[in-house]
Amino acid sequence: MKDSKKGVAKSLLLTLLGGVLFLVKIPGLESSVFVFLVDEVERILAPVLVYVLFAFILSAFLGTILGTVFRLPFIMKSPRLKKTFAGRKMQLVTLTVASFVMVSYLFLPLDFLNQESAALMSICGNMIVFMLIAKMILPLVSDYGLAEILEVYLRPVMKPLLKVPGSAVISLLTSMLVSVTVAVVAVTEQFRKAVYNKKEAVIIVSCMTIPSMPFTMLVLGVVGRMDVFGKFYLYLGAVCLLVSVITVRLLPVRRMPETYYGDASAPSLEVQSGSRWKRAMEGASRKALATRYHPVDNAVSITLNMVSFIPYTLAWGTLMKLLLAYTDLVTILTYPYGLWLKLFGIEEGIQLAPVLVLNFIDVVMPTVLLTDVGHTETVLKVLCMTLGEMVYTAPLLIALAAGGMTRLKEQMGIWLVRAVLLVPAAVLLYPVFF
Repeated sequence: MKDSKKGVAKSLLLTLLGGVLFLVKIPGLESSVFVFLVDEVERILAPVLVYVLFAFILSAFLGTILGTVFRLPFIMKSPRLKKTFAGRKMQLVTLTVASFVMVSYLFLPLDFLNQESAALMSICGNMIVFMLIAKMILPLVSDYGLAEILEVYLRPVMKPLLKVPGSAVISLLTSMLVSVTVAVVAVTEQFRKAVYNKKEAVIIVSCMTIPSMPFTMLVLGVVGRMDVFGKFYLYLGAVCLLVSVITVRLLPVRRMPETYYGDASAPSLEVQSGSRWKRAMEGASRKALATRYHPVDNAVSITLNMVSFIPYTLAWGTLMKLLLAYTDLVTILTYPYGLWLKLFGIEEGIQLAPVLVLNFIDVVMPTVLLTDVGHTETVLKVLCMTLGEMVYTAPLLIALAAGGMTRLKEQMGIWLVRAVLLVPAAVLLYPVFF
């Protein structure tokens, strides 16, 4: 009983502290402690931030060469380094392009290239600062029982609304508090263990993963609207929920078979006892008591994770900006989507339609276009639409690789339905929150 009370106190106090650091504004500064720290570190590092990014890209390039080409023992014997650097052929290609973009920007007079990569240099440099500081504070929100508390109270509404078992709320909360990729990895493992059938697993990875709070903060910071994070995240969540409730009742989801991996049978239902409050506090207590805060380990972990997305943003984002600047290819391909945006009052619809393609490269890529838009309402609506599409390269590849869970044709069908529905949903709900 004493340990249980200690765990509850630890859970509530640390979660509250994390919430205050992320959300509560400092009197007189109109920014939270988290935003203040990010802004100050970025300001201090501004003169050298491009060189910090250069060092990061070159280190990742060297590590990938040593792990993928030479398979050095010190990399192969470390699970973390092996996962990050070994067997990463596409990553090696990406880092080659990113390294050339960096060398050109710093040392070569290739103005046509350097002009298009300049904004991405700033975005990627700020991403490094943002992710490191976020990884120091986010565990206070995500690792000390908040998910366990919310899971107990949200479980009863999952089946009626989204056609999935109540336990799927953990995946939703994981995507919100940790990352979409981590949530998708967990679901693919649960599919293989017959926790979910095919239809349920596809619904969870396609309709129940909301971009994480840190990434949402990151993109809001890039477009200069971090001040509305709280309202925007509620807006994003409401739009995603509305679209998901509709999507699971339409094709292609509606006709998906409810079969289990390896012809396994359906799992037995879990019987729960005790009041919701008691169960919530017990789960939060266990989680809090089992969790230890490791800032150095967190810093190392996020630094290695950044190898998987910062070079992609720089390399392929620059290529996409060149295509947008010197050809009409992307604009032509996305023209119908631009008309759809204009139909719902997005006047810059044709100009912003390429976000439909940029979103496949990386969650941050739509900001390449949105940073040039002066109208805040348009920026927030389109940002909500792109974040809500939930089709990012890494999670998509993980889902497709999960032996029999889903196919590219199915995922593209769901993505198309969501892309169409997100426009009216985002426009309809915007006045409710802003």
